[in-house]
Amino acid sequence: MTSRSTTRSITIFLSLLTVLALSGAVAFQALAQDDSPTGTPEPAATAEAGETPVPAQVGDSSVEWVVEETSFASDYPAGFTFRARIESSAGPISRARIVWSHVPGTQRTRPASVDADTGELVATWNATGADAVPPWVGLTYYWDVTDAEGNTLKTTPEYAEYADDSREWIRTESEDIIVFTQNLPEEVGPMTVEAMAEQRETYREAWGDLLPYKPRAILFGDREAWDEWQITAGNRNVIGQTSDDWGGTVQVVSGGDLVDLAYGTVLHEVGHLYQPEFTIMTAGSWFIEGNATFFELNQQYDYLAGVRQLATSGNLPVLLQDTGPGVSGQFARRGYDIGYTFWVWLVENYGLEGHRELIELLAQGLGRNTAIEQVTGLTIDEVESRWRVWLGASAVAPTLFPTPTLLMFPSPTPFGQ
Repeated sequence: MTSRSTTRSITIFLSLLTVLALSGAVAFQALAQDDSPTGTPEPAATAEAGETPVPAQVGDSSVEWVVEETSFASDYPAGFTFRARIESSAGPISRARIVWSHVPGTQRTRPASVDADTGELVATWNATGADAVPPWVGLTYYWDVTDAEGNTLKTTPEYAEYADDSREWIRTESEDIIVFTQNLPEEVGPMTVEAMAEQRETYREAWGDLLPYKPRAILFGDREAWDEWQITAGNRNVIGQTSDDWGGTVQVVSGGDLVDLAYGTVLHEVGHLYQPEFTIMTAGSWFIEGNATFFELNQQYDYLAGVRQLATSGNLPVLLQDTGPGVSGQFARRGYDIGYTFWVWLVENYGLEGHRELIELLAQGLGRNTAIEQVTGLTIDEVESRWRVWLGASAVAPTLFPTPTLLMFPSPTPFGQ
C-alpha cells in the first residue's frame, strides 16, 4: 500500500508465512483493560493454551519430560533469543526448534543449538532488512523438541514482547488496541484508544466480526528512533508500515495533526489489517485504499467534496473499467479519494451490510465487478453510471484509451520499506 497523502503512512502488507499451523489453536488471553497511559511497558500476560492440551507429547507415553526453565530475551533492534532446559528420560535431545506467532494464523521458526557452556537450548532470531519488526510487537512461542528415540514434545505456549528498553515509551491499552508512543504528547495514546472505541461497531458491522487479535499502534516521535528498527533505513520518504504478519501499524510522526494521527491514520491502517483477515483485495489499488479511507473519522479535507468538484468539471476518470484510478505517484491522493467515494456510495445505498456482503463474496474468490453486481443487483455499467451521477458527473464514463496516462494518479512516495 502507499501513502494516503504526503503526511500519511506507506502501508506494506507483508506476505503471510506459509508454514505448518500450530499443533492446536492458541487463544490469546485477554490483557487487563486499562485506558490510562503507563510508563515503559511491563511484560504482558502469558498466553493460555487453546483447545488442544499443551504441552503436547508424541511417542512413548512412559517417557518423562522435564522442562526446567524457558526464557526470552529482547536485544532490540538486533533481534531476540530464546533459551530452554528440556530433558527426556528416553535419551538426549536430537532436534529442537523454537516456533512463534505474532498474531493467529502466522508462524515463524528457528532451529536451536546447544550452548556448550550451559547445556541450554538456544535459538536466535536476527533482524535483517525486510525481515525486521518494530519494537513492542507481541509473540507467543513454544519449543518443539525431539529426543534420540523419536519422542517429541511441544511445550506450553508463552508470551513475550520485543521490548525497546533504550528509550522511554508510554503504553496505553484498551479492549480495541494497544498503543505505544515514544517522544509524543501523553494524550496521543488515550486519543487513539477513544478513536478505536468510537469505530469499533462500524468495523464489526462492515466485516462481520472484529479482528481475532488486538492490533498495535507503535508511534515514534523522532526519526532517529524510527530508523533504528528498520535496520536498512535510508529511504526517508517511508513514514509508516502496516503488517498483518505482526498485527499492527508503526508510524513516525514529525509534527502534524495529532488528532488526524489518532482519528485518521490509525483507523485507516487498522482498516488495512481487516482486509487480509476477512477478504481478498488487490494491493495497491483504489479499491483497497478507498476502503481503508472509509474508516477514517478525521479527514484532512473534505474528500467527497474534492471528488465532486472533479466530477462536475468533467475530469472524473472511469472507476470499474480495467484497474481504475491509480494510487501511486504525484497524484496518488486523488486515487484514494475517488476510491473512498465509491465505498461511501455503496454504504449509503446498501448499508454496512452491503459492505459485508461484498467482502464475503470477494473472500469466496469472486472478481471485484462480479461481486459488486451481486450485491447491488445492477450491471457494472449501471453501477458506474449511478456512482458518477451521484457525484455530479455525466452518467457516461469517458472511453479508455490504450495508454491511460491521464487516468493514472502516481504516488508521492515510493513502494517499499
